[in-house]
Amino acid sequence: MRPARTLIAAAIAVVAIAGAASGVAAAATNSPAAPAAHKPPYSAPPNKLTGYPKRINTINLNGYQIVTSYPLGKLDAGNTYLQKYTATTVTAVAIAGPYKGSAPVTYGYVALPITHNIIELVWLEPNSQHNSFVYNFTDHESSVVTYDSAGDPSLGSVYIVKKGEFRLP
Repeated sequence: MRPARTLIAAAIAVVAIAGAASGVAAAATNSPAAPAAHKPPYSAPPNKLTGYPKRINTINLNGYQIVTSYPLGKLDAGNTYLQKYTATTVTAVAIAGPYKGSAPVTYGYVALPITHNIIELVWLEPNSQHNSFVYNFTDHESSVVTYDSAGDPSLGSVYIVKKGEFRLP
């Protein structure tokens, strides 16, 4: 009878040790020191245009000259602007409308491809301010949201009057 009790006790001990070991392993896997691998809710296929999910593709507008005109909007209504781009800056001046005669402004910029012939453009102004644009070169539509606290949008047209060094996506 004694060997049976020893065998039963040994079996209980093995089960207890195995249970404890799996509990420790589970706790270690979910602890902050060893986080579980997280997968995104879905995985997007690589996008050659935008670079996602491996990198961020940007657009170099060096040499481009673009004209925008805004019939709609609180701040820009009635104004037409000529924009001249280098590899890192944009210089814009009003060529028609209420702001005509104002001094040109020069800012840094970031341009990102959205789809073919549509870009997102952000002018990087001083004091962490920026104006954000979406240019649709197929339909020749421009929309802008200004840096002011109201985020006043404007809507109008966009045309390339001089192509630059690099082809737009």
